[in-house]
Amino acid sequence: MTRLPSSHLLAALMSTTAAPLYEITEFERLLQKPNGDPTGLAGFFTAGEVIVARVPARLDVMGGIADYSGANVCEGVLGRGTLIALQPRTDRTLRIRTVQSGKPSLPVETRIPLDYFYQGDGIAPYSQVREVCHSNPLVNWAAYVGGSIFTLIKEEGIRMPYGFNLLLMSAVPMNVGIGSSAATELAVLSCVSAHLGLSLGGDRLAQLGQMAENHVVGAPCGIMDQIAVALGRQGRLTHILCRPGAVVGEVAIPPGTAFVGINSLVRHSVAGNPYADTRIGAFMGKRIINDLRAKSGRAPIGYLAELTPDEFTADYKTHLPESITGADFLAQYKTHDDPVTKIQPGATYRVSGPTAHPIFENDRVLKFMDRLRAASAGDKNALIEAGELMYGCHASYCDNCDLSVPEVDYLVELVRKRGVKAGLFGAKITGGGTGGTVAIFGTTEAIKEHVPEIAREYSQRIGRMPDIFEGTSPGAVEFGSRLYRFGAKGWQPA
Repeated sequence: MTRLPSSHLLAALMSTTAAPLYEITEFERLLQKPNGDPTGLAGFFTAGEVIVARVPARLDVMGGIADYSGANVCEGVLGRGTLIALQPRTDRTLRIRTVQSGKPSLPVETRIPLDYFYQGDGIAPYSQVREVCHSNPLVNWAAYVGGSIFTLIKEEGIRMPYGFNLLLMSAVPMNVGIGSSAATELAVLSCVSAHLGLSLGGDRLAQLGQMAENHVVGAPCGIMDQIAVALGRQGRLTHILCRPGAVVGEVAIPPGTAFVGINSLVRHSVAGNPYADTRIGAFMGKRIINDLRAKSGRAPIGYLAELTPDEFTADYKTHLPESITGADFLAQYKTHDDPVTKIQPGATYRVSGPTAHPIFENDRVLKFMDRLRAASAGDKNALIEAGELMYGCHASYCDNCDLSVPEVDYLVELVRKRGVKAGLFGAKITGGGTGGTVAIFGTTEAIKEHVPEIAREYSQRIGRMPDIFEGTSPGAVEFGSRLYRFGAKGWQPA
């Protein structure tokens, strides 16, 4: 939502040095502003206690959209984050305010009555709350906050006796592919669950965040982002197996190297058609493969990534259509077995490419993490091999999924043009594609020298200077929550 001061740029992504968290510093500054200052918080929070959670953005290093097909993925946590501050109210209203961090601006507010979350003696259906949260397009962002609270209420069976004042403050731009949605969802869930004294682990918080995004926000995302920002740790990459979602372990960044992201300034959304159509095509492919397996007496697969590239190529590739209309697919197979997307009979969906992508991407991710470990053990060629796997991922987004755009391809080419001789090993599109952020891997020195050059060269093409996303910070569980109390000296950490 804001551009950080240039002095924050170009620290190595996975440096283990702890630095003050920008959003916490900014929040504490706003807390101290006097009554009457419209940019402060004196009129929003009353004297008492405020609980705060802060969750980082994530960089999709490898894996991306293969998450919903049960793939292994490799994710990092960035230096930017989203902060939620919460204070109980005496009535049954959620008062949600968002402010831009880092520059003077008037806040934007909306209110959601908690009664909308209940129906008689029970809890309302997701469809009702989704309609409420999207009833005013000017405050669609509130769906991430209200939707997360509702999902917690519904899935944990909570009868909430009172509402909250909730402040949303973020340095994570929306729709640029670094997990702004997941950061908001996990910050809300962490804050509310800490206030209520719930003992929910990071994996459960991640699951609730994904459910909020699927069923209230309406985005058919996998669970990769939510797990990455919930359980990611400062200075490390996280290895996640998305079946349905669990942390396998951590991967060290090879000494003297770093990952950063550059914003292409082409906005993307996982709620948009290209992402959803690619997901539908992948689930169509799985349905066709399971039909073939049933005919040959084999058990069905739960996820496409259970197949190896060799098995897919030998047994299934030639049986998949390049594309198919929704009507033709439904007539033959009835369903694609995906609860969060809907096949449109009049639409045409690519099938072969979106089905192949997660199978081969899963293989690339495993090889990529192996190459990072080899590089950490001293194999210099492994850095080059890891970078080539990133380029392979990008090519598959383009060729198999049609999820890249010319601007992103140009950024990747600017990295490739400088190449290994300059210390830049690889680059790729991230997350849901169709714009967003490009991940770059190189030596720390090459990142410092060449990434600003790439940003400037790119700006000459599009007319604007892109953000560089770098740094590292604690995930939701690692950060926990903080309590602030109002006393004789004003607001102070408890």
